[in-house]
Amino acid sequence: MSEQQPPEPGPPAPPPEAAPAPYAPLPPPVSSPPPAAPPGTPPPVLPTAIGAGGTAGLLSQFTGSAGWACLVGVITIAVPFIFNRVFFFLPIIGLILAIQAIVRSRKMVGGIVGIVLNVIGGIITLLGLFGG
Repeated sequence: MSEQQPPEPGPPAPPPEAAPAPYAPLPPPVSSPPPAAPPGTPPPVLPTAIGAGGTAGLLSQFTGSAGWACLVGVITIAVPFIFNRVFFFLPIIGLILAIQAIVRSRKMVGGIVGIVLNVIGGIITLLGLFGG
């Protein structure tokens, strides 16, 4: 009998073909825009930028009548100590300017500072006139 010899080993068999990758999942369906606000609802308020770290807003409180009220208040306080004189009408003018700043131009901070300075100046004036 003839003996059969096993076949010579050849190159290895190719690996089985991999199954194709599944497709990527579909994106979620596009939703409709949010419903509109009911009538009578105010629009949203967008934030505004503050210039120079907020100092520009604060410095704007000391313009116009408020700035003049503060200047008159400082003069009313300083003049009696520097020149040994009092101006009895300056605190009154300063108070009028400070009230104008609050009422007309809505400069609350500058107006209040002007009122405080002119009240202090008025007290110094009264002490200078009647205190000796």
